[in-house]
Amino acid sequence: MNDRYISISAGEEFSDKRNFTVDFFGHRIITTVTSTPAVAREWLYGLLRFHRPRRYKLVVGLGVQWRPPYANTAATLQLCIGTRCLIFQLLHADFAPRILERVLADPTITFVGVWNQNDARLLQSSQHQLQVAKLLDLRYIAAASRGLSTTSSMEALADGVLGYPGVHKPN
Repeated sequence: MNDRYISISAGEEFSDKRNFTVDFFGHRIITTVTSTPAVAREWLYGLLRFHRPRRYKLVVGLGVQWRPPYANTAATLQLCIGTRCLIFQLLHADFAPRILERVLADPTITFVGVWNQNDARLLQSSQHQLQVAKLLDLRYIAAASRGLSTTSSMEALADGVLGYPGVHKPN
């Protein structure tokens, strides 16, 4: 992480969620962390209401993390659009809200990430069996438009495409 330009502040904490503010090179990103399906549902409905005019042009950042010994299944699902992010703790959730299933399966919404070829498989093999209709790996866009390698890391893309040097993804 680039401590000079990236900081995380804990915000409100409730019994069903925690909010954080991430300052990323001067951009304020509000992040909600939860394992409660109702909170994820509320976040998704809010996202869809706000972005209704762009409904069929939505591009959503998607990341999936797993934790040993569950290496073959998704532990968390991260969704980001604009300056709002949701980290949904799949391993601790009793169920996935139907709106999450519908949003992920919507072919008019493009989900983007880096090195995400396994994300769809991990979501499908999770206890919630989530399907992603349209997943795009940004490395290939960067290679075609900027001449970067298709093996570029998230850190290299942050620097080479977005101009954010020193970004490191912590383990």
